[in-house]
Amino acid sequence: MKKSIRLVAIAAMALVLAVTAGAQVKHLTMGTAGVSGTNYPTGIAMCQLWNQNIPGIKAVAIATNGSPHNIDLLRTRDADVAQCRSLEAMRATNGVAPYPEKMPWIRAITGGLFADLFQVVARKSSGIKSVSDFKGKRIAVGPVGSGGEVDARETLAAYGLTYKDMKVSFVEYTQGVEMLQDDQVDGAILGLAMGASGMTELMLDNKTFIVPITDAALANLKKVNPAYMRRNIPANIYPNQKDPVPTVGTPPDVIIVRDDFDAALVYKMTKTLYENLPTVQAVAVNLKQFTKDLVLPDDQMLIPYHPGARKYFVEQGWLK
Repeated sequence: MKKSIRLVAIAAMALVLAVTAGAQVKHLTMGTAGVSGTNYPTGIAMCQLWNQNIPGIKAVAIATNGSPHNIDLLRTRDADVAQCRSLEAMRATNGVAPYPEKMPWIRAITGGLFADLFQVVARKSSGIKSVSDFKGKRIAVGPVGSGGEVDARETLAAYGLTYKDMKVSFVEYTQGVEMLQDDQVDGAILGLAMGASGMTELMLDNKTFIVPITDAALANLKKVNPAYMRRNIPANIYPNQKDPVPTVGTPPDVIIVRDDFDAALVYKMTKTLYENLPTVQAVAVNLKQFTKDLVLPDDQMLIPYHPGARKYFVEQGWLK
């Protein structure tokens, strides 16, 4: 009798252990950007897809200060996956300023999501016509070290300006929009993707306009990084914006992980995203660019693909 009870207890314990083992969940943290831009809702949509389609994981998107912050979160292993500007990933990989050391472990698990571009805005009442007019004005830029703040520094430098030439507020993009609306700043360089809701809200009252980037400034930017390119914000992307605006663009954003991230899981994550493109594309108009067409050949990528992602792309015939 005691032997039977012991056997039942052992069997019950084995069942509990099996259930517990089967219930183990791998938690993934995804770095995005500020809540008012495109990256944060994009990250939420991607995490939902992974949770719905990959058994045994729980992915959560978190708001961050953007690409440089995301790279650091991966460096310290406080995030597992992140959205990142290709240029920032390349700089970090090679230890180019502002990154003090090389980070050769950065890998892409997607082709391009969408191409970034600079969005410089000013109040119509400020007298600003060009970025060169920012001298002596009150200007909002992104949080220190954010991708948008990097844009701001490089844009100003292209016009021979630095932060010392103006009164600068380092703020999250939502606060920058509010400061413009409340006449607390005269202009801003906002690290928001084209079509972002924050920009749409800002343009509604017709008190601000988008400041163009000149050819001379673009030439100066290309001296810093040849990957910068001429881009245009098409007419009517925003309320009260009837004409296209010339600006500057960068290579497409990508999703990144560390090189030691599990290849089998990366394969599943990549496969899930590309087999559910309409869900991601529905987040914002600029995500219509997120297709297989931005899965570029290896020699055109600014950072290497992760082997798990590359395996999927090769199976699809998108890479050789």
